[in-house]
Amino acid sequence: MIPAIGRVGVKFLEKLYKGKSFAGKKTGDVVKHLSAKGHTKAAKYTNLAAQNVNKGINYGIATAKKYPKSASAVGGAIAFDIIDDA
Repeated sequence: MIPAIGRVGVKFLEKLYKGKSFAGKKTGDVVKHLSAKGHTKAAKYTNLAAQNVNKGINYGIATAKKYPKSASAVGGAIAFDIIDDA
């Protein structure tokens, strides 16, 4: 049971890192597009929102690393909920 819990925690962290990378790339594209169209205020606020999302993801990663058993339990509960609904 313990190795399975460890694998769920590792997968949880991997998904957070991939989500952070994807969110950063896409918001960067949006900011460039808005700036090119002349919507500087919208681009500024989109960039600020992206920075806050990045801080939130960093907090989640740090918390998951600090409490790996709790993170794996949460990840397992989410996975069970997804599978149970299907």
